[in-house]
Amino acid sequence: MPTVDIEALLRSLALGCGARRILEIGTGHGDATLVLATTLPSDGMMITMEMDAATAGLVRERLGAAGHEHRVSVMVGEATRFLHKIAGPFDLILQDSHPQSYEQMLDRLVELLRPGGLLVMDHVAASGGDETMVTLRHRLAADPRLHTSFLQVGDGVSVSVKRAS
Repeated sequence: MPTVDIEALLRSLALGCGARRILEIGTGHGDATLVLATTLPSDGMMITMEMDAATAGLVRERLGAAGHEHRVSVMVGEATRFLHKIAGPFDLILQDSHPQSYEQMLDRLVELLRPGGLLVMDHVAASGGDETMVTLRHRLAADPRLHTSFLQVGDGVSVSVKRAS
């Protein structure tokens, strides 16, 4: 059986939930950003947050070259400082920043997600007994606001569906 990479999974999830509004925490090189941008309808929008200004600039160039600069807003700075300034609801949220900050942002991300929306967290497999990731996985599994599945994709991915209130 072929392996599934995170980009293929994200494409399937975004298309499957009909994502029109997407939030990404942690842009990195922009691979996931570009994949998600291609799934948006013509009136869709995406916000991505990246700490490093140089990296954000390169991602803006990649988005421009691919013709998606009008759909994606790249915010530069610490996501924990921006999250209270943006308004939801979002259909899909990708948490792909530094895993040590995942638990700190979890409540706000769930608030920003629409009922039935998807919260995807990359890098959730505990490597070397990382207690932070173990705690996060337990919290996700027990959170009554979410229905969460854990997938063996890359170094671990969680997919949570926000339950209706």
